Amino acid sequence: MPANAAIYLPHDGVDLSTLFRDAKSDKTLFRKPTYFDVALDGDIVRFNVMEPSRVEAHLRGFLGYIDSLDQDAARKRDTANAIAHTRTVLGLITERDFEQNPAIWQSLFRIADAYDGFVFVHESVLLANGAVLVGPLLDLDP
Repeated sequence: MPANAAIYLPHDGVDLSTLFRDAKSDKTLFRKPTYFDVALDGDIVRFNVMEPSRVEAHLRGFLGYIDSLDQDAARKRDTANAIAHTRTVLGLITERDFEQNPAIWQSLFRIADAYDGFVFVHESVLLANGAVLVGPLLDLDP
């Protein structure tokens, strides 16, 4: 099953070519990018940039998911605060899973770290350093 994840960033104007020298996009002088294709250990991984007009509604749904979790209220509140600052959402599209290509996993946190964001993966919210805020992975976090 292909890897599935999203990256939430508190910035507009995200440009993955500043992090990955071979990143390609449909960005032009007059057009913001709608995706970035990044080569990661032999795979081309696409990071779709969510249309800005869809971000607010998406975040409301995401906040509903966070609120529905049976976890510590303070953790959920901190996570909701981080979500509220989101300006850009990147969605991962790839053919391989994280175990088949660990560079895909690493790229998520590299992007989140560079743009002060967080990662949503395995139905959990993780900080750029890998710490779990909320979600099923919290139960596995030592």
